Amino acid sequence: MTEPGGRARRFGLMARLLASAAAIALVFFAGGFLLFLVNVAHYRSAPADQRADAIVVLTGGHARVDEAVRLLNDDMGARLLISGVHPSASRKVLLKTFAVDEAQFACCVDIDHDALDTIGNAAETAQWAADHGFHSLIVVTNDYHMPRSLLELRHAMKGVTLIPHAVFGDENEAVGSEEWVRRYRVLFGEYLKYSAARVRTVLAPVSGSRAAVEKAALSTPN
Repeated sequence: MTEPGGRARRFGLMARLLASAAAIALVFFAGGFLLFLVNVAHYRSAPADQRADAIVVLTGGHARVDEAVRLLNDDMGARLLISGVHPSASRKVLLKTFAVDEAQFACCVDIDHDALDTIGNAAETAQWAADHGFHSLIVVTNDYHMPRSLLELRHAMKGVTLIPHAVFGDENEAVGSEEWVRRYRVLFGEYLKYSAARVRTVLAPVSGSRAAVEKAALSTPN
């Protein structure tokens, strides 16, 4: 007579334990997301006048590359790597698209066509920095993408100082409710990717892939 009641109590205890564990996990997950938002806001307000040996921009929009080119033009770094360029984008097209001096583009801009994602960006950048002996890099990408970019870059290279330079929309623009919803959807999606990247970088060894970086020599036929 006591066996059914004992099983019920055990199942009830297990259910309470599972519910408690789920609640704790939810609290940690929500707290992590809030910390992620704080980090994103920090990168938006980071000082923009720090110099480095070179500059790397992770492609994903014209605003990112435009800002990286501006930093190069302002002598904030000696070279610029544009990582993750679509294979169909030729050097002449890139020169016409972005406001960079032709001579400077020829001497000081490198194009990476191989990276397909942030992990690839990090691997290509690590090899590029090693090839040139760079010890500090300005990293240009969107504010929401910066935490994961820095995580992957630090995982792929050691002994290189990374200076975040975040790109974001005009704060003076009128932002409607739909735009806020879209932005927080992007932020939450990026937080999920960042969380997965944190787990992977703890468990996975540092990638040893070799970068295939092409110098943007305008004299080379397309």
